Amino acid sequence: MAIIIAVASGKGGVGKTLITASLAISLQRRGHRVLAVDADMGLRNLDLMFGMQDDVLYDVGDVMKKNCSTDEALLHITPQLDFLAASQKHTWEKIDAPSYQYIVEKLAKNYEYVLIDCPPGRGRAFKDAVAIADTMFFVIEPTWSSMRDAARVMQFCNKHKRFHYDVVFNNFYGCDPGYVSVQDMIQILNPETIAGILPHDAAIHAAAQQGTLISCDNTSFYTAMEQTVSYIETGTALDIPALSDLLPAAETTSAFPHTEENVGEGEAIPHELGIMKSKASTELQKAAATINDMAKPKDAPSVATNTILTDGTEKAETTTVQARISVRQRQRQSMAWRHYRR
Repeated sequence: MAIIIAVASGKGGVGKTLITASLAISLQRRGHRVLAVDADMGLRNLDLMFGMQDDVLYDVGDVMKKNCSTDEALLHITPQLDFLAASQKHTWEKIDAPSYQYIVEKLAKNYEYVLIDCPPGRGRAFKDAVAIADTMFFVIEPTWSSMRDAARVMQFCNKHKRFHYDVVFNNFYGCDPGYVSVQDMIQILNPETIAGILPHDAAIHAAAQQGTLISCDNTSFYTAMEQTVSYIETGTALDIPALSDLLPAAETTSAFPHTEENVGEGEAIPHELGIMKSKASTELQKAAATINDMAKPKDAPSVATNTILTDGTEKAETTTVQARISVRQRQRQSMAWRHYRR
């Protein structure tokens, strides 16, 4: 049975489809059997990344209506990498979610990894697309809006006891005053696990537009993606300093003449400088605190255990048992969150 990975995001336009396609290609290059599934009903784009937009004859909607078999709907991108297109005619409101989930889970038996390109947000479409996922990757770009929306989705998942997610930082620069840095992103969002830090790469973006990702190689983007693949395969933690070295410098700073980096020595920093960062930081830190409080109950009981060591001695240890949150507690947390939002 395959490991099903749902690639999602708080907002659209952060590179979620690009990550799905490139990650599928990277896993295939490591010798895995991979299926890439487009779940963005009515707005599919994953076929463009593979350059297969003119080859889609049947989609998952046709399979559900029994207009074709699953084999007829699958497109073979390259050996050990297949693609299943989303319906372009119907949105999730007209899709029977259990039938879709059954089809994907049935296909998963023939692969090692299934990657689902999910619709953005946290609505019904997102919930139906990720319901069968073993893990979720939330793609975040270096902007405050992307980070804030990702924090909302993470809080939503924790509220519903879905803690099996990681974050992927995409399209980052090493030093660009117009974007949020990796260091600020990690410090403010405070994710429990990071599955990838991917650099801005003009060659990758050009290949995505041309539908030639499958033939693109030897780029800083795919070099960074190798660590994400290793994390998926073995759980190996990312080498953040090494990944930071792959991030490119700013393309231009002329558009941001009043940033901290461009203010001369002794000059006063304009009042409006950093207002967005200050407000966003405060809001996101509160959201992160809410997420951590919900994910890790403070009143968890401790259990004393004795571990037998190799030399025959005993070692006393204390294990914290995660207490289950009652419905009333969850209601209070939800009410507190709504009050905070207002």
